[in-house]
Amino acid sequence: MSGARPESDVVVIGAGHNGLTCAGYLARAGLSVRVVERRHVVGGAALTEEFHPGFRNSVYSYVVSLLDPDIIADLELRRHGLEILDRPAGSFAPQPDGRYLLVSRDRATAQREIAKFSTRDAERYAAFDDLVVEVAEVFRALAREAPPNLGGGFGDLLTALKSANRVRKLPPSRQKALAKLMTMSIGDYLDQWFESDALKGVFGFEGIMGNMVSPYHAGSAYVLVHHAFGQIDGRTAAWG
Repeated sequence: MSGARPESDVVVIGAGHNGLTCAGYLARAGLSVRVVERRHVVGGAALTEEFHPGFRNSVYSYVVSLLDPDIIADLELRRHGLEILDRPAGSFAPQPDGRYLLVSRDRATAQREIAKFSTRDAERYAAFDDLVVEVAEVFRALAREAPPNLGGGFGDLLTALKSANRVRKLPPSRQKALAKLMTMSIGDYLDQWFESDALKGVFGFEGIMGNMVSPYHAGSAYVLVHHAFGQIDGRTAAWG
């Protein structure tokens, strides 16, 4: 037919970041790919737009951290213009009494800030941070693997055993912590660690971010780990 579009091996509907990533890998594998998008721009939840004359920002995703470094390398995103600006500070929490808590990614700085509200919490913060990061390392490795098909064959059984072995290698204290972080509410978990409402508010927010649930909703503690296993340029729990 005159003017007909050439056929494609794959049609991806929606040019959001997931669709674009899939399209990139399919094209990299040698397939001809067509991406269709109803809007005049692409990017989906990772879209940057001018929301006011002279001001551009991500209009949906507030920060980036969970963009896998392998995807950045495989699709040569930096060569195509990707630049991630490091977020200079951590979480900022103004308090009703006029004080504020600024939890920096620099541990010593964060501990000085926390000590304004509780010296006990400042002393416990390092152990808390180490534990969350260590558990996050396990989740990061699991998240990069396809989940096993429990009804599949021998290969899927080996995959399941490999995943279980990652957890088995953890010391018993860390296995217990992993179980707590998978099942407890963020509120109950933080109550076991800290006494300052200001500090619990900072980390409690991370447990309900995007969930629309109570801080005392069972399972919400996992979201704290989810935010910790992201990376930027190899730096764990960094956001840009």
